Amino acid sequence: DEFVKQMNFTAKRLGMTRTHFVNPNGLPAPEQVTTARDLAKLSRAIMREYPQYAPLWSMADMRIGRIKLRTHNRLLKTYEGADGLKTGFTCDSGYNVIATASREGRKLVAIVLGEPSGAQRNLRTANLLEHGFQYAPWDSVLGSKTIDAMPVAPETKSVVTTVRNTVVGFECGRRRARVVAKSQQKRQKAAQVKAQKSAGGGAVSSAAAAPAAPVAPVAPTKSN
Repeated sequence: DEFVKQMNFTAKRLGMTRTHFVNPNGLPAPEQVTTARDLAKLSRAIMREYPQYAPLWSMADMRIGRIKLRTHNRLLKTYEGADGLKTGFTCDSGYNVIATASREGRKLVAIVLGEPSGAQRNLRTANLLEHGFQYAPWDSVLGSKTIDAMPVAPETKSVVTTVRNTVVGFECGRRRARVVAKSQQKRQKAAQVKAQKSAGGGAVSSAAAAPAAPVAPVAPTKSN
């Protein structure tokens, strides 16, 4: 609890006005929320205050004894200049990434949230970074040189939790229901075949022929 208090205090210090933490691990919780804007401010602070850890953020893989761990940030291997920073995933926030890349003395940060798959997350992020590198005057279009001075759109939405039904993840929403239902259908069919063989090709028992119970989708919850 004390650590969470420190997290929220630091978020406030960094100007993360729409972020609230309730646990120190990032696991889903109804009141735990953040925004792309706030994550950009957090990323800027991390890179400025802890540059000594930059080599860790750019590692595509590492070994612990015989175990090889690979990063979920595929851009480190597929995008020229990619050097960080952090990926994330929950059913209610989708596939997310804070991606950094450096070229010719320039460093850009792209924040992408709510993508339905890792592949789409990578594609969207690479497009944002490439646009930034190819069109240097892009920042003049924003009308501000820093994120702190950028106005917040008046139509800013509240917490959105509709991602769960579109993300590609077994544990999420409709996909889980379809996978579980398909598995039940396979078991039901196998039971029918077994019953027919036992009966010498006769009628299938009512228990084996009974339809599988409907599977309810996982109830959505708000998360970061």
